[in-house]
Amino acid sequence: MGSCFTKPEISNSRGSVVVPYCSPQAKRPGRLRLYGTELCPFTSRIRIALEFKGIPVQVLWLSADDEKGRSKQLLAYMLPDGKLPILQHEDHTISGSSDEILDYIEGTFPKPSLSCNRGVYEWVEFVRDTFSPLIVKALYNGDLLAQPDTAKQLNSAFAKLDTAIVKHGSKGPYFYGDQFSLVDVYLVPFLLLERPLSYFHGIGISAAFTHLRGYSIRMTSFGCYAPIRTDLDLLYGSVSKALAQSAPPPLVSMTLLQHYSILAHFEKLVLTIDELILAAKQPSKTVDPVKGSLAMQIKKLSASYSLLLQFMLEHAQMEERVIFPALEKADRGLTKSANQSHARDLPVMNGIKEDFKSVVVLEQGSAGRKEALLTVSTRLRHLQAHTIEHFKEEETELLPLLNAAGVGSKQQAALVGKCIEIMESMHARLFPFMLSGLQPHQIHQYINLLQKSLEESNKATLGRMMTALKQADDEHASVWAVVRERFPSLAILVS
Repeated sequence: MGSCFTKPEISNSRGSVVVPYCSPQAKRPGRLRLYGTELCPFTSRIRIALEFKGIPVQVLWLSADDEKGRSKQLLAYMLPDGKLPILQHEDHTISGSSDEILDYIEGTFPKPSLSCNRGVYEWVEFVRDTFSPLIVKALYNGDLLAQPDTAKQLNSAFAKLDTAIVKHGSKGPYFYGDQFSLVDVYLVPFLLLERPLSYFHGIGISAAFTHLRGYSIRMTSFGCYAPIRTDLDLLYGSVSKALAQSAPPPLVSMTLLQHYSILAHFEKLVLTIDELILAAKQPSKTVDPVKGSLAMQIKKLSASYSLLLQFMLEHAQMEERVIFPALEKADRGLTKSANQSHARDLPVMNGIKEDFKSVVVLEQGSAGRKEALLTVSTRLRHLQAHTIEHFKEEETELLPLLNAAGVGSKQQAALVGKCIEIMESMHARLFPFMLSGLQPHQIHQYINLLQKSLEESNKATLGRMMTALKQADDEHASVWAVVRERFPSLAILVS
C-alpha cells in the first residue's frame, strides 16, 4: 500500500512537471503515464519495475505541498480521493496502492518476470508490512524517548534481511543473487531511507551486518534503479523540513539530550578509571607518549570529573528553576521525589571530587593510591547508577506532564532561553565538553533546537557558543567539525 500525496517523506517543492522517459530496451506497449511525487518511495517502486521490464513511461511529478494549486486541480478530475501514485495505461487507471499497480504491471507485461522464486512473496510481505513502516516511523518520529525502542525493532529487521541475503544472494548482487526480483523492487527505495535515518537519528545498518551493508552500497548502481535513483540532497532537505514541522517540545528535548550527554560522560569516566586501576596494579616501566604517566592520567580524569560535576549542578539548577516550578504550579508535590534526589546526590558528588584530589597527591605505586582509586571507582559507579534511575524517573513521570501542565511547545521554546541563562558556563566555555558527550546526530538536534529557540536578540549568545566550539582544544575539536559541516551558516558567525 502507500499514498504518496499524504506522506511527509515524499514532499518536494518543484511543482508539476512532465518528465518524458522512454527505455531503449522495448517497443512502446501503449501509452503509460505515472503520476507521483519525486521523493516518494512508492512511486520509485513502480518506476523500478517498469525500468526492469523496459516499459517506456511518462512521469508527471506533482507537489505534495501544492494542495490548493494545479496539482490538486489536476487530481480532482482524475480521482475523488486524489491519492498517489497513479498509473494510467490506455483505458486503465490504477491509483493509491503501489501493490495494485505492481500487480497490474506484472499481469499486463509478464516478461521478464519479477517473480523469480517461490519465496519472493514471503519477503515482499516482510519488506512491505514490517520493514518499510519501521523505516518511516523511525525517520519521521522526533520523539527522543521512543527512538531507542524503534531502533531496537529496526535493528532486528536489519538482522533478518542480512541473514536472508546471506542465504539467497550469495551468487550475485541482488536479494536473490543473480536474479533481480520483486523483493528488490520493494526493498531498494526504502533501504535508501536508511541514509537520512542515520544522519538525523543515528540509526543505521550495524557494521556487523556486512551483507546488508554491501547490498545497500551496490543497489545504487543496479541497472533498474540507477537511471531513476533519488537525489540524496533533495531527500535530506525533504526529511529536514518534515522533522522541523513535527519537532518535539524543545524544553523536553533539551533536557533529554543533556541527560544523554551526562550519562555518556559517566560511562567514559568509569571505563577510564578501570583502566587506571589495572595500570596501578601492573605498573609499566615505559610511559605512554599519548596518555602520559599514571599521575598525569589521574589528574586528567579528575579534571574531567570536575567538568561533569559543574555540568550536573547547572543541569539540576535548570530543572529546579524552570521545569519543576511549572509542574508544581499544576500539581503541588509532583516533583518532591526529584528534588530529594538532587539534595541526596549533592554531597556524594562533592565527596567524589575530594576523593579525586586525594588520589592525585598520593605517592605513585603506593598501596594507598590503589585503594583510593578503588574507592573512587565504587562511589562513581553508585552515583552513575543512581543518576540513571533518577533520569529515568524524570523522563517517564515528569517531562511527559509538561504539556498537560500548560507548558506547550511555544512556551517551552521561550523557556529554553532562560535555561541557557541558568546554565551559562555550560553554554559558553564548557559548551564543547557538554556536546562531546553526544553523537553527531544528537549534536545536530541540540544545536538545531538552540538555533530555533533563541530569538533574534540572542544572536550574540549563539555567537559566543560557536566561538567556544571553534576555540576548543584538540580533545573536543571533533564537535566543532560536526557543527561546521551541518550548520555552515552558524560557522560564519565566528569566521
